[in-house]
Amino acid sequence: MKNGIRLLFSSLIFSLLLVMTGNGQPLVIMHTNDTHSQIDPYSYKGDVNVGGFLRREAAIREVRAQNPNTLLFDAGDFSQGTPYFNVFKGYMEVRLMNAMGYDAATLGNHEFDNGSAALAARLKTADFPVVCANYKFANKKLAKVVKPYVIIERGGHRIGVFGLAVNLDGYVAPQIAREVTYLDPVACARQMVKELQNQNCDLIVCLSHLGVNTNMPDNDFEIARQVPEIDVIIGGHSHEEMPQPNIVGKTRICQMTNKGKCFGVLTIEDL
Repeated sequence: MKNGIRLLFSSLIFSLLLVMTGNGQPLVIMHTNDTHSQIDPYSYKGDVNVGGFLRREAAIREVRAQNPNTLLFDAGDFSQGTPYFNVFKGYMEVRLMNAMGYDAATLGNHEFDNGSAALAARLKTADFPVVCANYKFANKKLAKVVKPYVIIERGGHRIGVFGLAVNLDGYVAPQIAREVTYLDPVACARQMVKELQNQNCDLIVCLSHLGVNTNMPDNDFEIARQVPEIDVIIGGHSHEEMPQPNIVGKTRICQMTNKGKCFGVLTIEDL
């Protein structure tokens, strides 16, 4: 990595798994979570001049230049947290994610801060699929735009990607929470794994906004224990910084803190 990029993006983290594509190059998963509308670099306590979407875009371009078999995922809460969201209502975040070429994202609780109808309108402008398997939406437009899973072909392989999101009760206004029915994430994950296996996926990835807090009954570790067929969980919600993946069985669990401070890169060989 060039010195300028390393200096500007000092928190870029490379986490290694091991998986080879059909053309002999590894599959690379880039991932973000809980950006909270932090478009610009920021300084807070020990973090001085970190993050920012321009630096993220530069890092993405560099990783893609090194290996064309890349995937770019977000684990939710890309909305809310700075005046950019207050002024532009979340459209700027989606537009910038479009420009960076995200392959898929899941929903965080803050995506719902302006209600289901506003979220549906915003997600219609996304060039990337938004996946969530454990929500049932009262808003028909939102139900149409959010899918339980997507299958992406990259490097000669089929990668199945599904989403899981947190129970909205207590995280959003009660009238907004009533618009979404929360379904058991373990049961939904099992259903997704079966469906993706039936569709001959070589790798199964869960984009999760459940978090890794083990005090909560639904968390990424519990999903990995109860649904061991998941290969990778890209997580969010709990703002945990994991320099290396946590491993449960054969499942790798990744998360990259919040506000765009860290950018995860998971390299997979021998797929």
